[in-house]
Amino acid sequence: MDTPMPKRPRLVPAPAPAPRTIADMAPEILLRLPPDDPTRLVRASLVCWCWRHLLTDPAYLRRYRAFHRTPSMLGFVLNLKQHYQGMAQLVPTSSFCPAASDRPDLNVLDARHDRVLLHTAQGQRLVVWDPVKGEEFKIPRVPAYALGFNAVVLCAAVGCDHLDCHGGPFRVAFMGCGEHGITFACTYSSEAGAWSQRVEIEQPAFVDGRPSFLVGYTLYFTCNPYLNFRMLGYDIIRQELSVIWPPSQHEYYSCTVLVKAEDDRLGFAGVRNGTLYLWSMKDGTNGEVEWVQRRVIQHKTMLHTRGLSTPPEVVGFADGHRLIFLRTGNTVFSMELKSGHVRKVYTCRSRNYDVIIVPYMSFCTPGTY
Repeated sequence: MDTPMPKRPRLVPAPAPAPRTIADMAPEILLRLPPDDPTRLVRASLVCWCWRHLLTDPAYLRRYRAFHRTPSMLGFVLNLKQHYQGMAQLVPTSSFCPAASDRPDLNVLDARHDRVLLHTAQGQRLVVWDPVKGEEFKIPRVPAYALGFNAVVLCAAVGCDHLDCHGGPFRVAFMGCGEHGITFACTYSSEAGAWSQRVEIEQPAFVDGRPSFLVGYTLYFTCNPYLNFRMLGYDIIRQELSVIWPPSQHEYYSCTVLVKAEDDRLGFAGVRNGTLYLWSMKDGTNGEVEWVQRRVIQHKTMLHTRGLSTPPEVVGFADGHRLIFLRTGNTVFSMELKSGHVRKVYTCRSRNYDVIIVPYMSFCTPGTY
């Protein structure tokens, strides 16, 4: 007797997926709102309760910051003089509008990890300012007097990705030139509420107020002792100081700003005879530092303008955005190093005023203020 063939099971088609609605796609849509225009996030949070709940949820905002990775440049801080008094002013480059953009009787030194570091026009009193939250923290006086100094504010939270440092612990690294040719550095901790012991080096170096730069755990400052340009490194972990000399073409003082090179190492941009030079540092033989010239840009090509009354000078750099700031006459331009795009960002009130641009980068989301 023949064995009957088994019946083939009927294939039941899978149910069609339910169509996605705007409500389902809202988290992905809102995730792609550009962080350089904070008003878009605010307007989106006013659409309905669900969107407001989403855009103020800490977990979603962490995802939003991680998606964009690099904090936006909300503006830059520069020093002004009014009626013979100094004042730091935050100039927005986006829709960000701080509650108080002017800080009377204060000058800017640094801006990093959501904070701005200021100092009093008279004396060496330091102030940490959070423009997004509108908070200030006054630092105790530095335990030693310095003829010339600079300082940096850093996030001190363990394991922080520096995408949202508002309200967390911080450090202030200070470097100054003391008496008898002694250069020293020390660090203030907001958690300990005190300054560390000083680290010293017998190297006369007049530390100036141009923006510093952080590579790994080492901070770099520029110096101008008797018109001779050099850089000082401060390793905040090892508590060590080092001296770095520039290429011979730039050993005399010129308008120079420290930048991050394309290989994420220390570099600097300097103008000489109206031409912009970009350099990066590398390890040479016998442990000595060597410099590699990466780019040379003529000022007419650089700013796409003719008939400049004065040659350009470098006044700032925005890390993470590859933006360099240049001043010619009473006008400040920003230039993207990758695309070469140039934009006018500020007009100075005086041609003779010394302008230093300190970019302020942060995420300004509805849940952070």
